[in-house]
Amino acid sequence: MKRSLLLLLLPMLLPAGDLPDFHAGVLVLPDGFIALRIENAASRDWLPPAELHDRVFISLAINGIKRAEYLVKAVDPAIFRRQARIVFKTNFRAVQRLRMRVELNPERVIPESDFSNNICETELPPAP
Repeated sequence: MKRSLLLLLLPMLLPAGDLPDFHAGVLVLPDGFIALRIENAASRDWLPPAELHDRVFISLAINGIKRAEYLVKAVDPAIFRRQARIVFKTNFRAVQRLRMRVELNPERVIPESDFSNNICETELPPAP
């Protein structure tokens, strides 16, 4: 209970630049798999507490249908470091033109300085 309260109050206690600020882009890798380029614009490292490891960090929809949710523990922990950039390879291939919607931290369980940039919507061409 005390830890949950701390998570709720954390955004008010830390300066905005000290909190994570995630945003994503979508790309097709040379092997045709879809990958997410995730960035964290924070000025300080932040380690998610263990109770958040089983919470959803990435929600992925393809052509308007939710296809996957990835938990915090499934993502490279390097993304919680300051100015971090990772590439997260999914199990999906771009075999045809696709509309992608990626939402980071959809449940807002990880405090952030700006939640408004957590959604990326894009159209992908088929892989060569």
